[in-house]
Amino acid sequence: MNFFFSIIIFLLTWIISALFAVAGVGAANTLIPIYYSLGIPFSIAAAAGLLLNVFSLSSATTNNAKRQRVLWKLGTIFLIPAVAMAPLGAYIGIHTPRKILLWIFVAFLAYTLYNLIRGKAKEESNKFAGVKGYSLGVIVGAIAGFLGGLLGVGGGMIILPVLALIETDYKKVSATAGYIALFSSASGFTSYLFLLRGISYVLWIIISIGGILGGFTGSYLMNKMKTVYVKDTIIIIIAFVMLKVLVSLI
Repeated sequence: MNFFFSIIIFLLTWIISALFAVAGVGAANTLIPIYYSLGIPFSIAAAAGLLLNVFSLSSATTNNAKRQRVLWKLGTIFLIPAVAMAPLGAYIGIHTPRKILLWIFVAFLAYTLYNLIRGKAKEESNKFAGVKGYSLGVIVGAIAGFLGGLLGVGGGMIILPVLALIETDYKKVSATAGYIALFSSASGFTSYLFLLRGISYVLWIIISIGGILGGFTGSYLMNKMKTVYVKDTIIIIIAFVMLKVLVSLI
């Protein structure tokens, strides 16, 4: 890996992970196809994306916890099934043809884009409070963990809109989604670590440093600016990446 290529990877990782950390989710779903387009094998890119989520969301969750924005009990309801299902997703991902994974990726990005644009009205949030909300959390957590391991995305973008149905404070929703995606990503990454061959540790070090800086930068921004502006930027980035992957498939 040459110096110029390393700088590009580092800057992309830092900037994009910072934007996504503001919303409380990992940037892997956007960065994995970018890594892949730069010539990194898809499975290596997926594992790198999960590693990125671990570092960026660790720093963001630490900052959010200090400000008491993480809903630990609700988050854990999602977290346990997500962590349990992530290794299965990673195992299936290793043995699934790349083109199929990319089509799943397109569907996942379209789902994410739809939820970011559509949003949720605050008055609807009480509909899933209490036992119904926790039951929904177990089901969604399992699905998010499986897809997170399969695609290397951590599941945060699936969990985020569901949390918005249960909790009305968007900053708490973001912080809690980050906490869940952090451990789901760690579970999926651990599985990839045992399954992959030809790992580039230099790449992982660069991504880890960029992820840590991105997490701190994103959590700082969340407390200093309106998240709606960053949300609009994320929508543009996801739409661009989705179209780029679609073009490569078609």
